[in-house]
Amino acid sequence: MATEVKEEKEKSKEKKVSRIKAQKKIWCKILAPLAFAQKEVGESYLTSPEKSIGRLLRVNLREFTGNMKDQNCNLVLQVSKVSGSQLHTVLIGYELTAAGVRRAIRKDICRMDDCFKAKTKSGRDVIVKTFMVTIHKTARFKTARIQKMFREMLLEELKISTFSQFVINLVNQKIQSTARKQLNKIYPLRELSVRMLQLKEKGLVQEEVVVEEKPAETPAETAVESSEVSEPAQESAAEGTAPA
Repeated sequence: MATEVKEEKEKSKEKKVSRIKAQKKIWCKILAPLAFAQKEVGESYLTSPEKSIGRLLRVNLREFTGNMKDQNCNLVLQVSKVSGSQLHTVLIGYELTAAGVRRAIRKDICRMDDCFKAKTKSGRDVIVKTFMVTIHKTARFKTARIQKMFREMLLEELKISTFSQFVINLVNQKIQSTARKQLNKIYPLRELSVRMLQLKEKGLVQEEVVVEEKPAETPAETAVESSEVSEPAQESAAEGTAPA
C-alpha cells in the first residue's frame, strides 16, 4: 500500500509541473512623429507590437538632431499605431532634463520658475513650465517683470502655433532667442528655457492635422490680376489688326 501511495504522489507531482512556452519576440523600429519626418529613433524587443499602443517613450533630443548640445532635452512620444514591425508615434511633450537644470544653477543668482495653462492654435490644452536664471542677484520687481513678459510671449506664440510647430520652434531655439533679446533689456539672463511642455490629454492622443486656410483676396489684388489678364488680350488683338 505504501508503495502505491508513493507512486500516486510522484505521478501527481509530474502532472503539476508546468510547461512554460517561450514566446517569440521581434525587434520593432520606433519612428518619430510626422513633424520630425518619421525618422527612426530606436528599437524595442516585443512579443506583440500591438500591445505597445499607448505606451509613453522618452527620447533624447540628440537622437533627432544629432547635436550634442541638445542632450539636455527629451521629447515625450506616445505609440499611436503599428504597421508591421514599425511603431508610429505622436508628440505629446517636451522637457528639460534634471541634469540640464542643475548645470544652470550658480551662486549669487536669481532663479525664476513659472507654471501656467494655455491653448494652442488648434484648441489643445497644454501645461507650460518655464525656467530662468539671471547672471547675478537682482531686485525682485525685475524678476517679476521678466517672468510676466516671458509668460505673455509664450501665450501669444501658442495662440498662433500648433503643438508640433511650437515644439519645433523650441528645438530650433527660435522662441528662446527672440525672448532673450527682449528680456535682456530688463536684466541679463544666464538661462532661459521651457522646462516642461505637456499636452493635457488622457488616453490615446491623435496626430495633429491642421488645414491652413488661404487668405482672402483684397479688391486691389483682384484688380491687378484682371489688368494683367487683359494686357495679353489687348496685345493679341493688336497683332491681329496689324497690316500684312
